[in-house]
Amino acid sequence: MRMAIFWAVAVAALAFNGFALFDFFMTQANPAEHLAGYPPAFVEMVTNMPSWRRILLVTTIFVGIIGALLLALRRSLAERALWGASAFLLIGLIADMAVLNGIEAYGLFGAMPFVVECGFALYASWAARQDLLR
Repeated sequence: MRMAIFWAVAVAALAFNGFALFDFFMTQANPAEHLAGYPPAFVEMVTNMPSWRRILLVTTIFVGIIGALLLALRRSLAERALWGASAFLLIGLIADMAVLNGIEAYGLFGAMPFVVECGFALYASWAARQDLLR
């Protein structure tokens, strides 16, 4: 049962971070169509995002994907990568709330990706202590 839960979490981490990458590419490729269903404040924040914030977002996504892949490969570095992605998400969240009007754009719901990524990192920490990671 423990391994079934491990694989479910690994697949969920891959799906979550993979969707983040898909969402980023869709936002860059066709922002008007992809962001059509979002509130105007969110669309404005995303389309006017400064370059440093965009770089932080891309870094966060790729570190998260690397962490999820390492988790699926049962490597102990998964824990560090997922905590790194969580840290980058927290920095981005603080920047969004303090500088980019994130409270109006997406409110407290913007903290959910951080909470989910921290959940994956916590699980990776637990898995490392249980010798599920090499």
